[in-house]
Parts: sequence; C-alpha cells; structure tokens
Amino acid sequence: MRPEIRKLRHPNEGLYGGMLTTIGSLVWVVVLGGIFLATMAKPQMLHHLLILLVYVGVGALFAWIGAALYRAYAMGNMVLLSERQFPELYAIHCEMARVLGLDEVPTAFIHNASGVMNAFAVRLLRGRYVFLTSALVEVEEDAQLRFVIGHEIAHHVLGHLNGFKHWLRIPAYFVPFLYRAYSRAREYSCDAVAASVLPDIRDGLGALQMLACGAKRLNGAMHSDAFAAQEQMVPGMAGFFVEIFSTHPRMTRRVARLGALYASPANRNEVV
Repeated sequence: MRPEIRKLRHPNEGLYGGMLTTIGSLVWVVVLGGIFLATMAKPQMLHHLLILLVYVGVGALFAWIGAALYRAYAMGNMVLLSERQFPELYAIHCEMARVLGLDEVPTAFIHNASGVMNAFAVRLLRGRYVFLTSALVEVEEDAQLRFVIGHEIAHHVLGHLNGFKHWLRIPAYFVPFLYRAYSRAREYSCDAVAASVLPDIRDGLGALQMLACGAKRLNGAMHSDAFAAQEQMVPGMAGFFVEIFSTHPRMTRRVARLGALYASPANRNEVV
C-alpha cells in the first residue's frame, strides 16, 4: 500500500474496525478460555471443546465450498477481462491496480445484472476479484469507470476483505449497528482513495451520481452540486434510521463529502 493512501481512511473506519476486532477477540478468548478451563476442571467436558472445533471446521469448510462454487459460476457465466477479452477495459483495470499499489492485479469479470449499475470486490480462495455489471461499463466517460474500479480495488488495498479479520470479528457482528457503521466508513475511505488518482474530482462525483441515477442518457447532464444539495432535504429522524440500517452511506452524503474533501487543488495536494 502506498503510504499516502493510509491518510485517506475515514476516521471512523479505524474506530469501528478496532471495536469490532476488540469485541470479537474478547468473545473468542472468553468462549475458548471458558471451555479450556472447564475441560481442565472436568476432563469429561473435553467433548464440548471437540464439538466446538467441529462446528468451526464445518463453518470454514462451507465457506471454502461456497467460494469455490461462486468462482466456478463466475468462470462459466461471466466474462473474464484479459488482454484478449476487452483489452481497453482490462488496461484501465490494470492501471488502477498498479497506481493504487497492488502487486497482483485482481481478477475482473463483467456480468449481466439486468440493467443494474453496480460493482463489488470479494476474496475467493485467497484470490482477489472485482465484478462489474454490464450496465456500468456502458458509461461514456472512462474517468468515471476508473473511479468505480478504483473504489473496488481500494477495498483490496485497504485490507477490507481480510479473511482472518473477518473470522476474528464474527462475534462482534451481533452488536447492533456496529458493523454497518464500520461498513459505511469503509465506503467513504474507498471513495477518497479512488478520487485521489483522478485528474478531475468531477469525474468521481459524476460516477457516484451516475450510480444513483442509473441512466446513461443523463450521465453528461448531471449536476453534482444540485444532487449534494438534496442532502439538506432528507428528513432528520427518518434519514437517521435509514442510515443506521444501511451498509453504505446514502449517495447524497458520499457526493457531498467527496466534494468537500477535494474542494480545491490545494486541498487535493494536502490530502494525497
């Protein structure tokens, strides 16, 4: 990871991520420590420890099988980007991975999502993957596509898909609203990282607004300031409840924050 990218993490990401790690670790220590002490006191309790280990092993096995099945589905039903398959799009993908400091370019697929504009990043069997919908890659502005691809690659760069941390934090996912707050902070971080490598911040703002609008025809006519101003029209109490149940910040907030973060060239140089 490039050292300057660390500065682009949203402040709440470290806070909520640390809380998830701490709570998850404590729960694991209490559960495993309690079983160990119980086993020491009553050797017949050993079978409870073995049962727990079996459950953990079965859970890990199902996770591995699920990842293998999804990878097989993607290989058989989606289009793999490569130097032979859509080389221009693949070159953009490789460029963003290189600029953001990844040693290995994530495997990228395009898939038909019935007109939905979206993208997501995952880890499958220790491999890094990025999935783009066909509607998304139809946008006329390559810079907007760079932003979306950069956002997904940023999830890999910032370690958001670390498998060990995921398992360590599982007990903390049951704390109401904590994981969702952490997830929203991650999205802000990835927006900032993706925008940091664009020559013009307006392309990042346009990409976010494009995802909200979903209309290729209107892409060039969108006004990010007008869209960000809608944030002031969101009802306070209702908006709060919608937000705390969501894993992603609402688009008006994302556009407003990104515009404020890179409000001027001087600010861009200072942040990056």
